[in-house]
Amino acid sequence: MIKNSVVLLLLSVGAASADCGPQQQTFMACQIEGQSERVSVCFDDDVAEYAFGPEGQPELSLSEPVQTLSYTPWPGVGRSIWEDVTFRNGAYTYSGFGGFDRMFGDETEEDHPQPFFGGVHVRRGDESVAALTCDRKTVDFAWGGGI
Repeated sequence: MIKNSVVLLLLSVGAASADCGPQQQTFMACQIEGQSERVSVCFDDDVAEYAFGPEGQPELSLSEPVQTLSYTPWPGVGRSIWEDVTFRNGAYTYSGFGGFDRMFGDETEEDHPQPFFGGVHVRRGDESVAALTCDRKTVDFAWGGGI
């Protein structure tokens, strides 16, 4: 179950991306590394949607009420800030995740030219079916804490 802070976080992120509908916000979206498929997680006040497949023609679309969506917020430690959401489809789960690497000390953007990352983990029960990563240059991740 989503906690109130999670709902506030989801509602605080930026404008919709091209992967999302006109009234939706982007949680994360990207092109899968080395493939033509895209993955996106979009939401509005009531529903979150997961889509996977070629741009504009997803092969798989799932939706779930925001209030029942499984959400893992950033735990507050480590170099990377990340979050994920998990959608259920029968025996399968699809966890879309996104994040970015933080810079420390004297590091600059040149040290981390592509700080954003993301992807999707597909599981059937406890078994991993697929772990797909995003092409880092294509990641759209709207973390509520800002960059």
